[in-house]
Amino acid sequence: MKYRAVTCIALLLFTGLATGALMPTPPTIQIEQEEYLEADDWFQAGVELNSEGNYREATEAFSRSVALAPSNALAWLNLGTTQALSGDYTRGIDSLKKSVQLDPSLALAYSNLGEVCFRADRYDEAVEAYTILLKLWPGNANALYKLGLSHLLLDETEKAQGDYLSLKIVDPELAEKLRHAIIQGAGN
Repeated sequence: MKYRAVTCIALLLFTGLATGALMPTPPTIQIEQEEYLEADDWFQAGVELNSEGNYREATEAFSRSVALAPSNALAWLNLGTTQALSGDYTRGIDSLKKSVQLDPSLALAYSNLGEVCFRADRYDEAVEAYTILLKLWPGNANALYKLGLSHLLLDETEKAQGDYLSLKIVDPELAEKLRHAIIQGAGN
């Protein structure tokens, strides 16, 4: 009887270890935890939550970070990005604009701002963001492509064709997609 009980316990223990059921799991970040008192702590929590796809919770963490450190351009960048990923394009654009206002050399902020403006059908603002991005990061193929599409959607076909020619040097494959969009736009 004693042998049988020890065997059962050993089998249960082995099974638990083999399936991972007994392995400790890292605790998930709870946004309500008061241990995050500093702006950097909230920022780190936001980064982790964002990487897990928890955009609403990440937005809350980044909001707390910018409340504590309102001059942190990266926190505003991440706040705007998570707001946009949560579907709140208007607030996302406002936060991204705050980010570039604080740090006009932050290329990623202009990239995200251009993308969010493009998705929100705010093509004039997308053109502005992509134009500045291309000054900071010349040869950015995605920026050239989206700039061309934005010009096309603003009915500025000549500018879109110029963007196509610039893109053709940088990324011929992506340039071909823009060319097809220009041709389709001309047919409408």
